[in-house]
Amino acid sequence: MTHPRIRRFLTAATLTAGLAWQGLSLAATVKGTVSLPAGLKTGRRFLGHWRVENTSVPVQHASFRGGTVVMLVGPQYQAVPPKNVSVEISGLQANPAAVVISEGTVVEFKNSDKVSHDLSTPDSPGVMEPQRLASGSIRKQRFATAGEYLVRCSEYPHIVVSVLVTSSPLFSVVEDKGAFRIEGAPEGHATLKVWSNGSWVHEQEVDVTARGLDLAVKVQGAGSGKEAAE
Repeated sequence: MTHPRIRRFLTAATLTAGLAWQGLSLAATVKGTVSLPAGLKTGRRFLGHWRVENTSVPVQHASFRGGTVVMLVGPQYQAVPPKNVSVEISGLQANPAAVVISEGTVVEFKNSDKVSHDLSTPDSPGVMEPQRLASGSIRKQRFATAGEYLVRCSEYPHIVVSVLVTSSPLFSVVEDKGAFRIEGAPEGHATLKVWSNGSWVHEQEVDVTARGLDLAVKVQGAGSGKEAAE
């Protein structure tokens, strides 16, 4: 039989642990919408057909957001382990146009087109060397170091895949209608950054509260500078 005083102590400890667990599971949410200027509202500006070997190839429509990502920088976080992801090139278009991965993650590039693609990271030549990816084949590339990398096709320069390497889970890929949602954001000061069409295009300071934030982020253009949270 458990002594009443010990039973009360165990009950209090269990309640405290339960509240702590709830606090972790109910961490703040930072959500909202991102408004892009006209120049960033398409994944690329070359629409129509490409002339290939005496014929023409229709190009699939790109995401209107061009691989837009919202990220919180500054708060502490629990690192996310690597998890392999896939990018498919079809209709002379990469899908998704942007991936956010942990250090050490392997990205699989699958060529579903009828033509070959020469993929590399020309701005970071030591990361992904040029290599021809034949139709129907897959290239696996490991990204070991944190940073931002642009995987380009030398044959079709409009094909660009943004690879953002970070162990932080505090990010959200923006939906076509502009919505984003970041779960598990700790309370405190942070910097909200927006990546779109291959570069950081917006930055603003925010203060995350226990109730979270609902923001309307308006991007003025590349290099627009910092804006206050709305």
